[in-house]
Amino acid sequence: MERNGIVACGTMAVVAWAVARGRPAAPPGVVAGGVLVAMSYLGIKGGIDGLVGATAGGESGRLNAAIRLVKFFTRYAILSAAAYVMMARLRLPPVAVFVGASSIVVAVMFEAFRRVGGPPEEPVKKYDV
Repeated sequence: MERNGIVACGTMAVVAWAVARGRPAAPPGVVAGGVLVAMSYLGIKGGIDGLVGATAGGESGRLNAAIRLVKFFTRYAILSAAAYVMMARLRLPPVAVFVGASSIVVAVMFEAFRRVGGPPEEPVKKYDV
């Protein structure tokens, strides 16, 4: 899914370049939105991995979970500051940033449609808890 998100963001940046005749800020805005959503995705993924690891870790796992929880909320504070800088200071178009941030939605839709029509895959392996 990560690869599909990168491809979707790149494709949308090229389309923004073609559509935004004379506005050079549109493609970087799409890429900036893609970077924001990638940071968010990695933060969520890291938080879930830490939570799963903490359930099997005992007392040290609880401390590790608390540290990861602080990291999780700190990442969102950084994301909000980055979004502010992108739109208010760099003056990137908000619509272009939104389109870039929606690249993960396009990637998920692509994965869903690909799996519906394709051959059945092996079962998903779950975490051993």
